[in-house]
Amino acid sequence: MKSLKTDVIVIGCGPGGAQTARNLSQRGFSVILLDYRFNVGDKLCTGIVGTEMLNHYPEVSNYVLNESRSANIHCDNDYSLKIEKNKTQALIIDRQEFIKNISIEARNSGTILKLQRLVNNFEISENEVKVYAKYNGKIEQYNSDVLVIASGYGSKLAKHAGFDLSEHYIYGYQTKITNVNVDKVNVFSGGSLPKGHFGWVVPTFKNKGFCGILGKEKLQNNGLAFLSDMKRKFDFEIEDKTKVWGIPISPVARKSRSRALLVGDVAGQVKPTTGGGIYFAMRSADIASEVINDSLLTRDFSEEHYKSYSKKWDKIFKNELRVGFFARQFYESLNSDDIKGILNHIEESDLISKNINFDWHSKIVMMAFKTKIKSYLKGKMLKRFKRLTFN
Repeated sequence: MKSLKTDVIVIGCGPGGAQTARNLSQRGFSVILLDYRFNVGDKLCTGIVGTEMLNHYPEVSNYVLNESRSANIHCDNDYSLKIEKNKTQALIIDRQEFIKNISIEARNSGTILKLQRLVNNFEISENEVKVYAKYNGKIEQYNSDVLVIASGYGSKLAKHAGFDLSEHYIYGYQTKITNVNVDKVNVFSGGSLPKGHFGWVVPTFKNKGFCGILGKEKLQNNGLAFLSDMKRKFDFEIEDKTKVWGIPISPVARKSRSRALLVGDVAGQVKPTTGGGIYFAMRSADIASEVINDSLLTRDFSEEHYKSYSKKWDKIFKNELRVGFFARQFYESLNSDDIKGILNHIEESDLISKNINFDWHSKIVMMAFKTKIKSYLKGKMLKRFKRLTFN
């Protein structure tokens, strides 16, 4: 059993893990980045991010497949709302290549990247962290001062470290499609979709795209009915099998302990409204990196020190995700007639004209709830709404 000692071990090479490794290695710390996959960044994801991503990570411009400044929102087969903007609202990026680039930059800065490593155990003691990973039938041992768990939603590694997982989650279904003759993002509710679900057809590049569904229930045949409906409607071809993924929609209360932190989906750092996690995971990784940097410089690996991670994270994201989570619960309570009524109100009001950031949904949600959308609140949902306070 070989043993290697570094300052930090990061488990998981998604946007959160790769960004953490890049940050810390660029600051001169020794990092090992472990991932069970062979292809970095290969995960179910539509790759839609807001334009604010460019302000924090300008290199994302090299991985833009398409830009979106308009969308069609459909309910059943008899109502459509067209949203048209003069400026680009969202970017559709090549997630896999973008994450691969971050991991390459991390490696070029000194990170030791170890792929096809399945972490099956680790120990966190008062003095160090020991991680054991299986590779080619052998067990490798890695030692460090700090452990970052960025291993994705539902990870048993988080539980092993004493963390709870997100209590609320949804399922995403997505299929790669080709021969896509669509130039706008199309979003659907009703029809063959169960209550509380929404679907999409998103163009990427060269007549390719994605057809997907998001909702809280597991769907029969992985949502084949909706996929078939969309195939008939848009006359595209199915390129690959439908992939299914669990997505957390509420952050965990405890994100750190002595010598260990959670980053990304495993911490529930995801937009509850759309299930998007690239931007939030990377911003969360930046916060975690600052805390780890201070920890390594001061040699303070206490739980008390790492609490600052949650405090800094909450200041930026807590309210946003609370509002988003409520909006998702509200949407799940609506039937098709309710949705049509709300969309009609949005069309008749000036909400569409508002300048809303794609990655920060709380502003448009609160604008909507301050209008007659409130009339749709009933029973427990109304009580929950009244209990909420927004800072």
